[in-house]
Amino acid sequence: MVAPFPTRMLPLEYTTEHLSTRQAPPILGGMAFRKRYARFAVAIYQVLIDPLISPLRPRVVRLCRALEVSDALDIASGTGAQCRALSRAGIPATGVDSSDDMIRAAIRRGLRGVRYTEGSAYDLPFEASSFDACLLILALHEHSPSDRIRMLTEAVRVARRYVIIADYEEPARSRTNLAWQVIRLVEETAGCEHREGFKEYVAGGSLDGFLDRQRLSVVREDASHFGTIRLAAVTIADSLSRQ
Repeated sequence: MVAPFPTRMLPLEYTTEHLSTRQAPPILGGMAFRKRYARFAVAIYQVLIDPLISPLRPRVVRLCRALEVSDALDIASGTGAQCRALSRAGIPATGVDSSDDMIRAAIRRGLRGVRYTEGSAYDLPFEASSFDACLLILALHEHSPSDRIRMLTEAVRVARRYVIIADYEEPARSRTNLAWQVIRLVEETAGCEHREGFKEYVAGGSLDGFLDRQRLSVVREDASHFGTIRLAAVTIADSLSRQ
């Protein structure tokens, strides 16, 4: 998940050797709490979120293969699970996340050829058209409407051909859909801003509503988790023509 506060960029070839020699900054007051919270968030990702999302990973890879994606940027890459899945399939991947702790966790579990950079989804630390495709995997729903547009705009700027979005889609019979009820429970227990973002996102028509409001047409799509997560690929030419 991407936080809106300013971030800095780590070297793209950041390795585990850097981790062992880099001095930690002094921890005082609020900084200590934030570090503890960040480590807790990493643990939650590794123990709960990554396993729950795991069925989505190969579907994203298949979509990238179908589109003949040559390299990809995973925005809000978390612990790097999607980057690792892409790399194993032979697609060079770079992950960007605002959390230094997430980046470190991703590196520790990383594969050769996968790169990670610390940075904000609102101001990606890359030149225009740096990647064949940019991925926004469950990255939009927790944010405000204006922040979602900022994230999409940055993804469009950095991508050469495609932006691939995977996010929640409320099913027609949501009350009897067990997967959707689990998703709602997880989102309801998240932080206040996250929870409010999710509620607004669903009320606005989920991913289908977001794509319609941005007047984006989907060139290829898929679904996961019993239809509660939708994958949609839009072309950069299509995105730019509607801005």
